[in-house]
Amino acid sequence: MKLLVTAFGPFGGRTRNASSLALAELKRRLPWLNTRIFPVDVVIAPRRLDQALRQVKPDAVILIGEAGGSKTIRLETTAWNELDFRIPDIAGRQPQGQPILPGEPHFLRSTLPLERIHERLIQTGHAVSYSDDPGRYLCNQILYHTLRRTGRHQTPVPAGFIHLPYESDYPTGRAADALELVIEEIRTSEIG
Repeated sequence: MKLLVTAFGPFGGRTRNASSLALAELKRRLPWLNTRIFPVDVVIAPRRLDQALRQVKPDAVILIGEAGGSKTIRLETTAWNELDFRIPDIAGRQPQGQPILPGEPHFLRSTLPLERIHERLIQTGHAVSYSDDPGRYLCNQILYHTLRRTGRHQTPVPAGFIHLPYESDYPTGRAADALELVIEEIRTSEIG
């Protein structure tokens, strides 16, 4: 099974991003993974995602990002067709109330086996929750973009987004443990 796992670089004046730290640790543990780190840039990130989807041709896509203020790993259930940035991206762009893809559905649902993932993480002692609001920033944009692209295949490619707390609230090694369990669950589910 070919998996594509993505994360984001730093933004908002910070020098680190919990998602890229966890992804680096995950790649160290599972060197066979196809991984990408996207800049927090409303124009470049979707282009790099499209490039990665073409290159990897994954059987499943796991997108990760960080959610400041969260104390749990958040399994995002829904992507919204809206860009409404509270802060600018790293290029200084700050779209307000714009669709991600004009004329496309208002929202799309994650296609990962979230219930199984949630259950597995709970059983192994991880703090986890469901979320139907990934914000209207890059995390939401890349989830919506991915679901739209992967849903158009003859056999849709399962894809979804996981928000990690800041590293100070959920250490990198522990976050990587959780992501490793997510990958195991995806590989052993019906989609694998």
